[in-house]
Amino acid sequence: MLTNENASPRPRSDAVTEVLPRTTAGTVIMPRVRRPVPPARENAPTVAERSVRYPSWQQALIFLLPASLTLAIGARGIADRQLWNDEYATWHAATLGWTELSRLLDHVDRVLGLYYVLMHGWVSLVGDDPSMLRLPSLVAMSCAAGCTALVGQRLFDWYAGLTAGVIFGLVPSVSRYAQEARPYALAVAAVTLGTALLLVSLERPRWPWWFAYSFSMVLACAFHLVAGLVLAAHAIIFWLRYQRSERDVRLWKYLGALALIAAVALPLIHSGSDQSGSIDWIKADGATVVELPRRLFGSYRSAAAVCALGLLGLLGLPFVRRRGTMVALLVWALFPPLFTFVTFPLLHLFLYRYFLFTLPAWALLAAGGLHAMTRLIFRRSWPQLLVAVAALPGLTLLTLPGQREAREPVVEWEPDFRSAARMMAPKVRPGDAIVYAGRARPPRLAMSYELRDGGLPADIFLTRSPAERGSFAGQECDVTLSCLGDHQRIWLVSSSASQQPWSEMSRDRAATLSKLFQIVQEERFPRVQVYLLVRKPKR
Repeated sequence: MLTNENASPRPRSDAVTEVLPRTTAGTVIMPRVRRPVPPARENAPTVAERSVRYPSWQQALIFLLPASLTLAIGARGIADRQLWNDEYATWHAATLGWTELSRLLDHVDRVLGLYYVLMHGWVSLVGDDPSMLRLPSLVAMSCAAGCTALVGQRLFDWYAGLTAGVIFGLVPSVSRYAQEARPYALAVAAVTLGTALLLVSLERPRWPWWFAYSFSMVLACAFHLVAGLVLAAHAIIFWLRYQRSERDVRLWKYLGALALIAAVALPLIHSGSDQSGSIDWIKADGATVVELPRRLFGSYRSAAAVCALGLLGLLGLPFVRRRGTMVALLVWALFPPLFTFVTFPLLHLFLYRYFLFTLPAWALLAAGGLHAMTRLIFRRSWPQLLVAVAALPGLTLLTLPGQREAREPVVEWEPDFRSAARMMAPKVRPGDAIVYAGRARPPRLAMSYELRDGGLPADIFLTRSPAERGSFAGQECDVTLSCLGDHQRIWLVSSSASQQPWSEMSRDRAATLSKLFQIVQEERFPRVQVYLLVRKPKR
């Protein structure tokens, strides 16, 4: 059968036919092929959360510049200010044997156990000089400044990050607690590192980053439990960057990190709840609230300057689409003091030292204010570096009085035990004894430290040492006369507020000493008095 070549072949019955349009010349117009859109990459960041990837050297520079500035400021005069009551407690715990330290933690300060263990190892390596006791805090606060800059880089840009790190380093209370042998600086460092790791984990949601974030926050809670309140701000940061889809597994990783943090923090809270008597002295009255800005920032001027820049951030960040970031930083800065104030009747945690980890949030808000204003005015980010260079000298001048106050030789309202010990040391004779009086700031640990290199007379009224009792206070004999022995000279060191030689003593002790001894020398120092008692001649 012949076929016509120009005839179209009959299509198969199972084929799908499509009528294609033709031009007037008979040319078939082929349709445009639309390529299928590939599925979104799992855990890909959204446009709002996608940040600029800086090279490693630039991130190292962003970290090192504020860290170096904070290290330089904090290192100046680090050993000039004498230790105060809490630092004497750190020295005592760090120089105990492991058995005695375990006994101490069974009775008091169990929530600071990790810090005391670390300081025990540190002191055994480098000694107990004031600068060595405070060096871990100095290094930690310097790292906190660097981590603050890295957080600012991811929340805003590297200009704002550098500005935030520098502002943080200029706050007087930062250098004040960089020069203190207590765990607050380590808690601040752990919080800022944890915040930076959270942002990295959200950008690169791999398990090692989430484990690092969990470990940092566990350290923050172990150094100070109140630092765990920053998790409220972290929850907001996570929610802002979380993609609610089946492919975004970051929710489960975040919940896993929280479970790991809770597994360590909750037992620590429970174990420390029976030692809450050690913080019953904390107040939350009107005077304490009024003093909070000065105490937290180091001076009212510093507080006003940083908070004014922070207010600039609150006003400007919503206009540059940073409303969520503003809310997270505001929660970081304000939620801890507000929460502890409201729960004060139950928890007794409203103390300015406990809120030092909120200072990076204030520095970030201040840097965010400069970032927002330059973006609104210049439509670019780089002019904020020029604005910051112009503004930081003024901030430095405003913080100078607070920096000087932080380097006073004696902490405000604390006894000058160092001067008392320096006066006594060359005058102590073999066979001398020492006794103590004063309840608010008992002198025993302080004088033991200040005269640790020799010259400490025999503590004749001590029957059980603080190490034996598992405490920071010793146990003294009840009957004064039986403990006096035949000592002819006794040094009486008193931190009594009344400045009377026999005040804040038991009635028996005051009567016995005044009857058998006479005061031949009296030296007064700020909040501490030293009396030399010589036995009266027998009649």
